[in-house]
Amino acid sequence: MKSKKFSLSDLSQYMVIISVVLVFLVFTVLNPSFVSAYSLQNLMVEISPLILLACGLSFIIFTGGIDLGAGAMVSATCVISGLYVSQFGNGIIPIMLVIGAVLGLLNGCIVAKLKIPSFIVTLCTQNLWAFIALTLCPNGSVAVDLSFRKEIGWMTSKLAGIPIIFFFALVSIAVLFIFQQYTSSGRAIFAVGANIRATRLAGIDTDKVQIMAFVVSGACSALAGALYAYKQKSAVPTIGDALTLSAIASIALGGTSMAGGRGSVLRTAIGVVTITAITSGLNMMGIDPLWKNIIIGVILIVAVYLNSDTKGRDIIVK
Repeated sequence: MKSKKFSLSDLSQYMVIISVVLVFLVFTVLNPSFVSAYSLQNLMVEISPLILLACGLSFIIFTGGIDLGAGAMVSATCVISGLYVSQFGNGIIPIMLVIGAVLGLLNGCIVAKLKIPSFIVTLCTQNLWAFIALTLCPNGSVAVDLSFRKEIGWMTSKLAGIPIIFFFALVSIAVLFIFQQYTSSGRAIFAVGANIRATRLAGIDTDKVQIMAFVVSGACSALAGALYAYKQKSAVPTIGDALTLSAIASIALGGTSMAGGRGSVLRTAIGVVTITAITSGLNMMGIDPLWKNIIIGVILIVAVYLNSDTKGRDIIVK
């Protein structure tokens, strides 16, 4: 009998767990305060909006698509939330949910109905989201009115030592996981990513499925923007500039196939924890911020390689 040849891609199913354990181990050895209660609470606050962004974006990648404008959408909705939360109060959160769904619907309809690759569509529409953010805040960040700070402060306050914003993220993960795992619509998203032609022949409206993925991603991106406004207590027009790379790296690190058809929002969430822990650890060590994106880029390349089907065991027919 031939012995089975080992490949690094064999580690892909365990990579997300191995990565998060190694990251916490290394940074704890280098700086024991990395796992202090204060640091862990800050980490929970940092990962919460990014978890929403990455988990929502995962659904587009499950279909084999991509959204390069997710970070810009976060910037636009962060600005809208920060500027108008004083008028609408906490009602700004459901308003952002609706706005994000509508923006996602726009992207999805262009991709599905006009048959334009999502890469091109979102590369163009991200400029529109960035334009909205910079037009509303032409002079940079605008702080939420001081008289209203206490009313939005509940999001970053703590319950049993855990930030409420983190509970918000956990509930969102649970809802997305149930949608992904236990609904026919969620399973159809994976089917489209695995083999869109076979899915269409099976009688599933693939256009509707693709649009749905963009709507889910848009809603999650907009909620992430609202959370950033609550977290920063201000409208920040550039908050999402580097978030798309972090989100995609988290998704890839979580074992999602960039070709679509395979992945999990739970694993994406763990990928977010890993990526955020790396950036937090580098900050605590005083590493030049310019290196952070380089390191995340390297992680993305390695993650995509480990998740690629180098042995042809999981051939996906588009």
